[in-house]
Amino acid sequence: MYELRRTYVTLPGKERLVASILQRAGNMLVDAGLREPFHVSFNGGTTPGQKQRVQMTWTAENIESPMRAGNQNPAGYGDFIKQRDQYTTDTWLEISELMNDDKLVDA
Repeated sequence: MYELRRTYVTLPGKERLVASILQRAGNMLVDAGLREPFHVSFNGGTTPGQKQRVQMTWTAENIESPMRAGNQNPAGYGDFIKQRDQYTTDTWLEISELMNDDKLVDA
């Protein structure tokens, strides 16, 4: 099992807007059965840490390319992506393997 976190750098003052767009787009993917439940977080400068950041985090059994054969996004999903791209300047993906009891080693 993996945890995936996509981070977006937004234009100043657009953190909440981008978070709203990602929440709606993510809901579409969950409803279509293409993504596990997720959460979106953002920092517009009202909390400590780097501002102009929005993160979408979810888990997956396998790491799959979004360009894999047969993968079809729901109708209207592309509109959210175009809207998101207007307000973001950079993005990256972090992938971590989740720990569970089956992976324990003697310490």
